[in-house]
Formats: sequence, structure tokens, C-alpha cells
Amino acid sequence: MAGLSIRDARKNFGETEVLKGVSIDVADGEFTVIVGPSGCGKSTLLRAVAGLEELTSGRISIGDRDVTDLPPSERGIAMVFQSYALYPHLTVRENMAFGLKIAKASKTEIDDAVRRAAAILHIEPLLDRKPAALSGGQRQRVAIGRAIVRQPQIFLFDEPLSNLDADLRVRMRYEFASLHRQLGTTTLYVTHDQVEAMTLADRIIVLRDGIIEQVGSPRALYESPANIFVAQFLGTPRMNILAAVVADDGSAQLIDGGCVALPPLAAPLAPGTPVSVGIRPEDIEIGAAAGALPFTITFVERLGGLATVHLQAADGGDPIACQRRDDGSLREGEKVVALLPPDQLHLFDAIGRAIPREARK
Repeated sequence: MAGLSIRDARKNFGETEVLKGVSIDVADGEFTVIVGPSGCGKSTLLRAVAGLEELTSGRISIGDRDVTDLPPSERGIAMVFQSYALYPHLTVRENMAFGLKIAKASKTEIDDAVRRAAAILHIEPLLDRKPAALSGGQRQRVAIGRAIVRQPQIFLFDEPLSNLDADLRVRMRYEFASLHRQLGTTTLYVTHDQVEAMTLADRIIVLRDGIIEQVGSPRALYESPANIFVAQFLGTPRMNILAAVVADDGSAQLIDGGCVALPPLAAPLAPGTPVSVGIRPEDIEIGAAAGALPFTITFVERLGGLATVHLQAADGGDPIACQRRDDGSLREGEKVVALLPPDQLHLFDAIGRAIPREARK
């Protein structure tokens, strides 16, 4: 195993700059997820690590080796693609053994490696089948098995679950987490799905338009987003963002006329300062309380045990979503009051950057 270091990676396709000076460090044995919207450059970055794309500039190191100019076969990586990329005319056993045969490993080494990987992935009964006879989840396991047998220093995964149905994606997330616990191989995993990122990663790298927005643990990014983009990209339903202005008493005056108390900040804000107030749906409390604001329920999404309640302020303004346990008591058109607890608020400045809060004692 080995760590990964990327320094000032830039990639142009003609006049279009896709990667704009990306620098990343992945520790030995770490499971790092690159997440971001479609077109942000995450797959291009992964392919550059694999040696399938040549960087316009920048350096890539695996362990203590600079691999920037090495071909894929000499980098010590194994990549699993979204499309599985299995050879349809070969059996599962032959697909898994293919890379080792190319590397001229002995038959005994190949048989042992395939048997070991098949046992880890519970696909021993499938070894003599061809890909056409497999389900999507089974094909993905075979693609992973083909990567395992090579015993790479780094696993690279490019949106490996995006072709699977919702239930199978959940089960395969568990398989990936279990596999990493067993093998401990350094992993760089690309996805646009924030649920995959939050459930699998030791660390998340949020990428937008070829630039890193924030790096940190799933909890750190969820609880302390660096800007509005990260705040709304991570979390379902996404964080509510309300336009406001700092009032003379230090509270925030919302555009619909309501006021919310602000948490203690690292530095006071001058009255009249425009801010955006963020709050996650699960942190909103429906029910009478000091400082609660009036709303009308416009829509209720019932999801079994949970409900997402959409609220419209009495005097207009931005609607907000509240998530709570569904006891069946709330109805569309009903007037309620809801509290936005100050200690759960996130504040952002005029260009969307997080405003530091006072350090907790």
C-alpha cells in the first residue's frame, strides 16, 4: 500500500480548463471520496491518477515514486469503472485473471489470487459464468475482484454504483465499506452522490468547476461547511438558505420581516450587513417557543417514518423545508409556528463564505 499526492494538477481540453490547480494528499490506507456535480472534473482527475489522461501540468506521486509520466501498468493502481468493463467472451474466472496473465504471473499465483478475491466477494459460485449471465451487482463484484487480484497500492473507483438500482446501491455501499476494512488499501473514490460520500469516506474532497471547495471528514463538512455550495451539496434535504440583514440589536432580519437570533460570532457584524442564514431541515422545530416564526404548510412529503414539511413564511420570502418524524398530525394549508434555534444556524457572507462562529468552550 501507499499514499497518494497530487500537486497543482491542471488539465485543459482545448481552450477549456477542467482542472485548475488541484492539490490532494491521500494517506496510506485512507478511503477518500471526491464528490461534486457532473462536469466538475472529478473523473478527469481520477483518470489522470490512473494514467489514462495526461495532465497539462502538475505532478502525481504514489508512495515515494513520481508516477506523472509512467504508463498505467507501472503505477501500482487498479481502477473500477462505472461500466464494469468486463470482457463478454471470458468467464468470471478469466476476467479476474486477465491482468495477472498479462503480467505473466504463474498459473498457481493466478489461481490463488482469483480464489482469494472470489472468497472475499462471495462470488465463488459465479467463476464459470460469463458476464451476460450476471446481475448488475454481480458484475460489479467481478470488476472489483479483477482489481483485488492485482494487489494494487491504490484502488481507484469511478462512480462504480451509478448503474445500479437504489436498493442494490445501498447493499453495495456496505460491501465497499466491508472490503476496505478487510484490505485496508488506499482508495480514491469518485461519485456525484453525496450519500455515498457521507457513508463511505474517511475524508471527503468537494470539487466544483475544477477547484477544491473543502476537504475534511464527513462530519466536519456537514457541521462546518466552508461555504453555501458545500452546505447545500451535502445533506438531504439540502440546507435552507435565507437572505437577511444584520439588525441593530445583532439579530438577523429576514426579507419577509421575521427576525432570528444569531449564534455568538467570532467577530461582531455591523448593522446593515447582508448575510445568508442557513439551517438544516432536521434542526427546525415546529411548535410554540420563544422566538418562533409563523408559517403556512404548503406541502408534506411523507416518507414512512419521516416527513419533509415545506413551510412558507406568513409575509412571503423564501420557503423552507423541515424534516421530522411523521406522526400524521400536520396537514397542507395548516398554520404553524417554527423555531430556528440560534445554536443550529450557519451564517454566510455576501459571497457565500462561512462566517466564523465563536469557539465553543
